[in-house]
Amino acid sequence: MTIINDDWMTNTQYEIIDALYFVIPFDELLAQLDLDEGLLVVELHKLHQKGWIRVYDAIDQELENHALLDDRFTKYQFLASKQGLIAHNFDG
Repeated sequence: MTIINDDWMTNTQYEIIDALYFVIPFDELLAQLDLDEGLLVVELHKLHQKGWIRVYDAIDQELENHALLDDRFTKYQFLASKQGLIAHNFDG
């Protein structure tokens, strides 16, 4: 039996959260992390589902998880949430 711990943070997720102490657009995040675009989108989805990041369509318009569209990710901006920063600092 496999138990998945949602509180566990992968190295990639750690690096992403580390870059999200301030609001950052997708393209800048992609360039800063030097990750494959598809992998970054998948990991951002996972982090958002865990409540560890906030996603904005505009600086004052936060998106819910069901509203995230893969074809719009390059338009989004990202920020670590309080829960994400706590998890990041705990794993660090």
